[in-house]
Amino acid sequence: MKSVAVIALVALGIAVALPRMKRQAFFLPDGVELIVGPVNTNFNCDGLRYGYYADIDNNCQIFHVCNPITHADGNQETLHYSFFCGNQTVFNQLTLTCAFPEDAVPCQNARDFYYVNDNIGIEDAQFLKDDDIARAQQLIQGKKK
Repeated sequence: MKSVAVIALVALGIAVALPRMKRQAFFLPDGVELIVGPVNTNFNCDGLRYGYYADIDNNCQIFHVCNPITHADGNQETLHYSFFCGNQTVFNQLTLTCAFPEDAVPCQNARDFYYVNDNIGIEDAQFLKDDDIARAQQLIQGKKK
């Protein structure tokens, strides 16, 4: 019984001592190129507030979560996480979800909807206003013509 406890403690010590891999920008699963093609790594979170952002340089097939934080010592940094949408879908900047391209804001207009992130974390805020939906609908309908 003592040997089991010792082995468990040694294993725990090794697990704690190993460096932890934190999720990084553009740290995507193997084979992502088979779905999205060559990945352009130009996107950065500089100047962006917390939120979800379509990556226009990657045809909105990749999106990023930017999370600015302030440490206890006052230093600031922005955590940047990257994800890709499933096969044949793109990130819809209006709804902050992956959707079929015909149902999403056109990728070239995604930046015009980055402000949707401003409502994240505000309890009583409407996620989308009627004006947001109407603007997006015009773009989506224009894309279908």
